[in-house]
Amino acid sequence: MKSLTWMLPLLALAAPAAAQAPSAKNTIPWANKFFTGNPDNPPPVILQDFGVLPKGTVKTYRFRMTNIYSVPMQVMEPKPTCGCVSVIEYTDKLNPQETGHIDIKVDASAVEGYKSVKLPVEFRGRDPKTGNPIIDPKTGKPAIYSTADLEIRLTSRPEIELKPGAFEFGQVPAGQRTSQTVTIIYTGKKPGWKILEAGVRKDLFDVEWEKPPAVAGAKAVYALKLTLKPDVPPGSLDGQVELKTNAPGAEAALNLAVTGTVQSPLSVVPSDHVKFNDGVEVNQKAQRTVTVRAEKAFKVLSVEGQGDGVTVPLLPVDASKAQALTVIFAPEKPGPIKKVLTVKTDTGKTVTLTVEGVGTEAQ
Repeated sequence: MKSLTWMLPLLALAAPAAAQAPSAKNTIPWANKFFTGNPDNPPPVILQDFGVLPKGTVKTYRFRMTNIYSVPMQVMEPKPTCGCVSVIEYTDKLNPQETGHIDIKVDASAVEGYKSVKLPVEFRGRDPKTGNPIIDPKTGKPAIYSTADLEIRLTSRPEIELKPGAFEFGQVPAGQRTSQTVTIIYTGKKPGWKILEAGVRKDLFDVEWEKPPAVAGAKAVYALKLTLKPDVPPGSLDGQVELKTNAPGAEAALNLAVTGTVQSPLSVVPSDHVKFNDGVEVNQKAQRTVTVRAEKAFKVLSVEGQGDGVTVPLLPVDASKAQALTVIFAPEKPGPIKKVLTVKTDTGKTVTLTVEGVGTEAQ
């Protein structure tokens, strides 16, 4: 495996080795370093072990990445080897020193016993000027690439089943009460198995044990209802509920995932952070579209903080619960820019939008 002639000095960010076949034996992929953030001694496998889960459990996890190299990277679509793991979203481009993530979701409903799932993630080097893949002129294939070895492990407990597998609240408008119920079904051999208590964040949720449904063959059935309180501030609800049972030792605790987000009165989708990662030439322009959403109809009155080539033109539109905004980046000079814009509405509510980009020399 050859090295590039333009590798930086020892203390600078280094370029990765020129190529590394995904099937290379006895070699730790240099792509594993994206997940450690350390240029030295990466582990042979980037592992996430969910441990022992009740059948039907749904869990999420975020693999974090950092490009420690001096070369921009393209992240190819990660494809798990089992349908019990799905990729929710991933960062597809990483500039030097930039961070990103791969979000996965595990569904143990179709898993029996122990399961190991591979998640190969291929990284390809891109030309810093053009943003195009760096191609070996002799082979016509990527000149800089490596595939990180990610692995997800879990063990499903067949005697305990969750329906559904988590408290999934989704997107909840601020001030709204909403409920989710999970049914816990025990079909094991322990006489008198029962849940003793539930560890729940009482500042977020009201807790209620509902009358459970009848389940054929079950030794015990519980239905736990969580209701979101109306005064919960905007932000993530991600966490877990810990159930304590009368089972012995490590089997006594059951952890149920809680996911969701309380939305602000105004929110920006798909993200309140707009990036022009590939760079834009001076005297050229690029644009991205975002949408501002609210519970009630509104109009955008102004967008403050524009400048340095960042503009957001406003067109006359009727009031509605969603307003599209076009963010234009037309750099006036080479170099990076970062602008924090404030979107003001006729309801008196505001929301911020961060714009980052890099101006490049005209070709």
